[in-house]
Amino acid sequence: MWDRGLIVGVFTFWANPAGRSWNDPVDIDPIFAERSNTTKDNFYKQMDRMAANLQWLKDRDVPVVYTPFVESDDRYKWHAKEGPENIIKLYRLVHDYFTDDKGLDNVIWAYHTKADHGALEKYYPGDAYVDVLGKSAYGTGLNFSEYRWAVERKKTADKVIWWSELGIRGRRDRPRDCLDVVRKLETSYPELAGFVFWSDDGYFNVIGNDNGPELIAHPKIVTLETK
Repeated sequence: MWDRGLIVGVFTFWANPAGRSWNDPVDIDPIFAERSNTTKDNFYKQMDRMAANLQWLKDRDVPVVYTPFVESDDRYKWHAKEGPENIIKLYRLVHDYFTDDKGLDNVIWAYHTKADHGALEKYYPGDAYVDVLGKSAYGTGLNFSEYRWAVERKKTADKVIWWSELGIRGRRDRPRDCLDVVRKLETSYPELAGFVFWSDDGYFNVIGNDNGPELIAHPKIVTLETK
């Protein structure tokens, strides 16, 4: 991918380190305990496995946009059950462990939340931990309610802004014009660098909506030419 000119990205969803379901609550304090324990060992094993993947990229001189926690504010996931304090601690732990202990200097650190108003600022790990920030945008509104705050982070702290997950309509909505993405970026969010279509189902992206090829061919969309 990198050799062809693509930017490599990795989104992480960690398994519940307590050994329970991915959406069960968990006490994260054992992860930060000095002594070894099951919860801590489980989480560090996951970190080591991901660090090895990112090291594989580093060995090949490939930078990677890495999102440690998909939708940091999603209270349905174990990592956000207890609110912003816990997920901020976890994000910072992964960042420091990969950077300081593993020496991974090829990582561009990304962070994002759902579309909930105020979440982007409330769950923010801090300027020292984030290079790229954004939100999920699902449905026909394509909302980015903290846009002004994000632009301030771009201007004062040199951050990049994007739609981290983009789905332009719901399952029951009628197919919409993909070119609405360009219009929304031009009229409402001109400081966004771009977007990532979430591709679980075609109705989210160019597959299940109108003018998909026209969006890809739009002169303001950077597209990698096929070989």
